[in-house]
Amino acid sequence: MIKKIVLLPDFHYPHINKTAVNAVFQFIEWFKPNAVNLLGDAMNMDSVNHWMQEKGSKKYFEGKRLLEEYKDFDQDILTPLEAILPQRCEKTYMGGNHEDWINTLLDKEPQLEGMIEVEKALRLKERGWEWIPWLKYGQGDYERGLKHYGKLLVFHGQYTNKYHSAKTTETYSKSCAYAHTHDIQLHTKVTVDDYKGYHTAQSIGCLCNTSPDYMRGRMNRWVNAFGVIYLREGGLYNLYVPVIVRGKFVFAGRMFNGNLDKDKQNKNQKGGDK
Repeated sequence: MIKKIVLLPDFHYPHINKTAVNAVFQFIEWFKPNAVNLLGDAMNMDSVNHWMQEKGSKKYFEGKRLLEEYKDFDQDILTPLEAILPQRCEKTYMGGNHEDWINTLLDKEPQLEGMIEVEKALRLKERGWEWIPWLKYGQGDYERGLKHYGKLLVFHGQYTNKYHSAKTTETYSKSCAYAHTHDIQLHTKVTVDDYKGYHTAQSIGCLCNTSPDYMRGRMNRWVNAFGVIYLREGGLYNLYVPVIVRGKFVFAGRMFNGNLDKDKQNKNQKGGDK
């Protein structure tokens, strides 16, 4: 049996690319995955941005409230996503460094513990979501949040240097798919002791706005994209990374267009099947 999995990287809600997200949701409704994974930084967590707090920027925080951010993310992303997933679809939310900002706040305000964490505020367990934090905190020890899909290891991401995929293959001993960098990059590593084998590391883009305010128009390598995994027997897999250009992409001969409403999209797809 082939297991179908969709990886959704870096929404940075509310700073999403709406047409890209619409196209991906259209794809999910058609693809009917067996598993879906929010691969970190699904929320930007603007109201607890410790970088802006350290700068003392009061204007940045005008009108920003954490509970409202949770409510809006649920309304605009989480609930609509749940509505289009198959009934028995495995759901995973992996925290990213932005979700981890909550822990920075709890270090300063420990009395809020158990009230404002992502998994608590969104009731993930009650809704059937597996929550995997970006970092698992122990007694003076830290463990990165990871998940296996067969022989493929997925996580939010660790490095942001120019050749981050090469760095990831050097650090990890297994093939990886990750988010965090917002770009697409692939590197393959072979070793002398196993010259017929190899492992890879691939970043899979983002679903956020590729021209954020804080970059002030500076160039970047960000690409709207996401990951599709076909998991086969023995843990073998194929990973595909559809690139979304102006809200559109093609997969398996079908066009998914985030610029169209749902009715027009369904009509176009039916016409293309004739």
